[in-house]
Amino acid sequence: MIQGDQMYDGSITVCTAKGRLTFPEIRAKVIDFSTGGVTPRVLCDLTQATVADLTSTEIEDIIRLISYYVTGAGGGKAAIIAHNGVDYSLARMFGTFAELAGLPVKVRVFRTSEIAKEWLKDPVTA
Repeated sequence: MIQGDQMYDGSITVCTAKGRLTFPEIRAKVIDFSTGGVTPRVLCDLTQATVADLTSTEIEDIIRLISYYVTGAGGGKAAIIAHNGVDYSLARMFGTFAELAGLPVKVRVFRTSEIAKEWLKDPVTA
């Protein structure tokens, strides 16, 4: 399950996930967020979830979908929080794939929400 209509400081969309996430569920939430006015800064909390079932192809498909919605909307930032080794590694893979694909959103992975929130507050730099 993915919830995501909360705001932190009014400028950050918070996405909280729980349980074992599937590609169709993530794809549906990306579309929902992207068409529903997501803020330029997103905090995605995976600390109570796992994305261990995702394949590298599905991760690339998610990036392509995000690219479709954010084309030309540079300046965004996405912080992903993951504790588990597998989920942390897959989140890092997502960030690397996003950078290689030229996604106009900076993606970083963190183990704690405090550091992630601080990073999101800082302005985007090249």
